[in-house]
Amino acid sequence: DEGHHEDEELENTLGFIGNSDSESSSGSMGFSFVNERGFLGASVTKLRNRYGLPPGSHTHAHGDEHGDEHGMDNDDHDDDGHEEDHDDEEGHDDHHGDAHGGEEVEFVRLDIEKTRYDLRGGLNFTKGWAESVKASLSYTDYAHDEVEYFESGGSIVGTTYDNEGLEGRISLRRRAQGTWSGVYGLQFSSSEFSAIGEEAFIPKSEIDNLGIFAFEQFQSERFNVELGLRFDNNTVETGRCESSESEWSASGSVLYDISENANTFIGLTRASRTPSVEELFANVDNLSCGRPSDDEMLVLHAATNLLEIGNPNLAPETSNNFEFGYRLFADRVTGEISVYANQIDDYIYLNVNGSEFEEQLIGQYEARDAEFRGVEGRVIFNVLASDRFSMNWSLTGDVVNAEFDAGGKVPRIPAAKLGTKLEFFGEQWTVHAHAFKVSQQDDIGEFELATDGYTLLSVYADYHWDISDSGELKLFLRGDNLLDEEIRNHASLLKSYAPEAGRSFRIGLRYRH
Repeated sequence: DEGHHEDEELENTLGFIGNSDSESSSGSMGFSFVNERGFLGASVTKLRNRYGLPPGSHTHAHGDEHGDEHGMDNDDHDDDGHEEDHDDEEGHDDHHGDAHGGEEVEFVRLDIEKTRYDLRGGLNFTKGWAESVKASLSYTDYAHDEVEYFESGGSIVGTTYDNEGLEGRISLRRRAQGTWSGVYGLQFSSSEFSAIGEEAFIPKSEIDNLGIFAFEQFQSERFNVELGLRFDNNTVETGRCESSESEWSASGSVLYDISENANTFIGLTRASRTPSVEELFANVDNLSCGRPSDDEMLVLHAATNLLEIGNPNLAPETSNNFEFGYRLFADRVTGEISVYANQIDDYIYLNVNGSEFEEQLIGQYEARDAEFRGVEGRVIFNVLASDRFSMNWSLTGDVVNAEFDAGGKVPRIPAAKLGTKLEFFGEQWTVHAHAFKVSQQDDIGEFELATDGYTLLSVYADYHWDISDSGELKLFLRGDNLLDEEIRNHASLLKSYAPEAGRSFRIGLRYRH
């Protein structure tokens, strides 16, 4: 099952949306050193992914007026020292008009490249109040081009996005004192985001975060108590416009063992997050730090097909959460069920209320108080266990209801889902077959369209060989959406344009050392 989930994670990382015209590749290399005193490791990972958005999911709202628009935007950004880049952008727009004569964009392809460098280490102490210390540092260089293809077959790079960032974390585990133990630490991140081109709807931004956290755990024969506290400071700066917020979060939970095979769980959390750069400054005038006075200056976000407008006045989003759960661990049956209620103050969402500019929908980031209530559960039956193979049958399901305090449904909430899975395990092979029934989502927000339900049927199988002491060679086959259903993800802003992938098969060979 581990291999199956790893393949799912890889596919999600490299996955495609919109259509099946997709190309992806990835690779990594690294080294590690481990002994009883600690460890040290480093790795480099590279990812390349190309996928297309289907016809209709990307349009130019202003046609040949883009060149004039970006001329006005350049004046706003000269103070940031990017005049040369934007001069190139103006030339790019002129070329756009001359080469294609106002020709419509047929579709857009995203070309993504990502390189990540990681360094991690840890040290164990034999004496003193500190038991161990761990640290990690990573640098990520991410870029993607939005390439526009025209009916004549020509293409240009409409926009290039670039995000370079450094992040690190250090944590110290103190030695247990009686029934209490704890972990303390800090983490930081610093990144620079930029976009150049006609679809650049977010200004160049510097984003910094510093977090300090503490975690304490009490463990006795029948109780497990966890307490957490975290402080964060986040700053987003776009030159003239800036947002700086400090917030704290806290959590507490109690796990009680009813018996050797069952326990109950109660958790309380106060979690806070500050708005992202998109939520704050998408299509925001860099002089007034507000919505542009003229909607002609709005720039389309190709990935959502919306004229998105940020809100620099957004406050941090604060959620007060309650969760209760029951877990069972019997010989032939394991499972859990939990119910939760989250009261979210200043819930940030993209409000698409039907307003348009030149027949192009506008989305405005807003904040409203909201409440989320839900139930989720899973049960696994060990149907058969022998020396040759074993068989499991599982059922899963979840449903959530989300409403604004002032009335109305929160948009883009996933529909209720019920699933079943059969799993067969041998010494060197695994086979899985799973089906999910997703209900129609007609519990919708204002100006939102309902989404039809569907049944998703998939299979997975693999066979592996041990190579030497630590290597493994695995041959795997998977088939997804075997019923070739038309699947519209209700949470996607592109559900009206881009269904999920149809019936597909994949075969692969992987070696892991």
